[in-house]
Amino acid sequence: MKTPAVLPRLARWIGWLVGILAALLIGATLLLYYFPWDRLRPHIAHEVSTRLGRQFEMRGPLQVHLGWQTRIVAHDLYLENSPWSAARQMARVGTLDLTLDLPALFHQRIELPRIVLTQADILLERDPQRGGNWQFDRPPGSSGQWRLVTGQMALREGRLRFLDPAADTALVANMGMQGEHVGQLSVAIEGRYRSLPTTASVQVALPVDWQNLASTYSISAQGEVGATRFEGRGTVSEPARLAGLDLDFTLRGRSLAELYPILGLPLPATPAYRLAGRLQHHAQYWQLQDFDGKVDGSDLAGTFSVDRSRRPQQIVADLVSKRLDLKDLSGFVGARSTNGTPAPQPVGKLLPHGQFNLDKLNAADMDVHFAGQHIATGTLPFESLHAHLQLSGGQLRLAPVNLGVAGGRIAGVIQLDARQPAIRTHADLAVERVQLHQLFPRLKLQKANVGAIGGKLNLAMQGNSVADMLGQADGKVLLLMNGGAVSKLLLRLSNLDLANALLVLLAGDQQVPVRCLAAELPVQHGDMQVQTLLLDTDKQLVVGEGNIDLRNEKLALRLRAKPRDASLVALRGPILIDGTFAHPAVHPQLGQAAGRLTLSALLAGVAGPLALAPLVQLRSGDTEDHCSSLVKRLRQATRASPAEQR
Repeated sequence: MKTPAVLPRLARWIGWLVGILAALLIGATLLLYYFPWDRLRPHIAHEVSTRLGRQFEMRGPLQVHLGWQTRIVAHDLYLENSPWSAARQMARVGTLDLTLDLPALFHQRIELPRIVLTQADILLERDPQRGGNWQFDRPPGSSGQWRLVTGQMALREGRLRFLDPAADTALVANMGMQGEHVGQLSVAIEGRYRSLPTTASVQVALPVDWQNLASTYSISAQGEVGATRFEGRGTVSEPARLAGLDLDFTLRGRSLAELYPILGLPLPATPAYRLAGRLQHHAQYWQLQDFDGKVDGSDLAGTFSVDRSRRPQQIVADLVSKRLDLKDLSGFVGARSTNGTPAPQPVGKLLPHGQFNLDKLNAADMDVHFAGQHIATGTLPFESLHAHLQLSGGQLRLAPVNLGVAGGRIAGVIQLDARQPAIRTHADLAVERVQLHQLFPRLKLQKANVGAIGGKLNLAMQGNSVADMLGQADGKVLLLMNGGAVSKLLLRLSNLDLANALLVLLAGDQQVPVRCLAAELPVQHGDMQVQTLLLDTDKQLVVGEGNIDLRNEKLALRLRAKPRDASLVALRGPILIDGTFAHPAVHPQLGQAAGRLTLSALLAGVAGPLALAPLVQLRSGDTEDHCSSLVKRLRQATRASPAEQR
């Protein structure tokens, strides 16, 4: 039988086949290894030019080092700029050294884990209509299935320019490596950013084998943009993008409002400030943790974060001030300019006329908690401030806002709607347990003025400044004090009761029990009318009338006292409160008092004892209860206040 002879022959054929395949594989490997890749430069340049829609040239040699992580080194590269730019060249690179992940090509991904540029001159330019010159027009028919994924990038030596004429920005960054064993990348930036003169320097410490691009590097940076100065020291994971930052960071400037054109943060105008904390950056999320600082006479601490991945960006903050100077809050009501100085005011006006920035109210969504533990103020009886601010889609809501005032508080909700040219504002506030003697500390009659005032303020307003808002306000203000006591001396003087006032001064001031103190002030188109203004005691009934013109900032109030006891010398002239908000005046209406004095003088010429007759104030006999029904009605009106609902 001849069959067994076939097996050795088959084995020989298989051996020959394996040998041939091995030879072919070795040959292919040697061919690829010694392949003149340099000859492919024209074909690669043509393909890249076609894909980008711009001329690309490879003017220097090309080396390829094969492997699963293939290293490609190209020299003297040129890329044409966008057709709309006045500059013909976008980029010129002395050496491009990159790593290509070959297995990723089977998944239609071009992965470049490492890209290093040496002796590069790169121009990045933005046009308001056409976008950036780094945006390439994909030619018709090109495949959109391939994805480009880049890893670590580094510019070892060269220059990077950024131009944005529409934003008045022109920056130049010069970069270079220093050091032999432990390298350092130094970046010097100068130019103009959003019309502001800008300088900065950045130093990044690199390991010996810096081209491996380790995950983190030591970094320090300092610079200034206009009047805003910054400095930081820590680590960075992506030096080319300044991404993955973790820094001990310090920021100082003339006003927090100047960060709006620089960083797009819609912060209020403030006096000079300094903040220091831990700044972290991951992807598009920025956070300043555990910072503390000063804003002129106020301290400020807490956490502040910005998420730029959302549209609009979202700001979340938790802020605390142990000592808050009231004047440092003036920027919130438009009383301070962007540069931190007091905003100019029309002559003779007190209410802030500074216009709110509608762009700021639409530039971000915000969620901010603020606690001012102690308010420092020269004359006003403010004690503390707690507020939760929420801003979304141009609608701002302070809910709740809680202002400690004179031993009590003013609390409730304030809402602003900035979705139209004129801001619409609604304030619904409750007044609770405000102490009379603390409300007017300058009177220095604390022992004779006691009682707790409550009430409600409900106003609908429109306008882009505090002055405009109040000048167009509609609503009502209610105030009520049931019980308590007031100064006997003040009651006597309110009626120009000179004889009894003299007795009070000689015997010492005393408390007069209060039946009720009430004010009901409806507001229409900025005109606050006195519907009810009443102080009822067993000595006198004081009634007020008139109005407060919020639009023109004028006062026109008259207080008339109706005594319930007798006096030998009482001029009985009403007290006028007039003038402007900036220059108020309190004085007696002299017409009635002067008439009484004239008549007294005439009678003195006829018969001396009759001279006192016009000045004698007899008991009025008014014993009507003016308080019961009034207190009941006003209590019902204030019962549903926001503060009582919580």
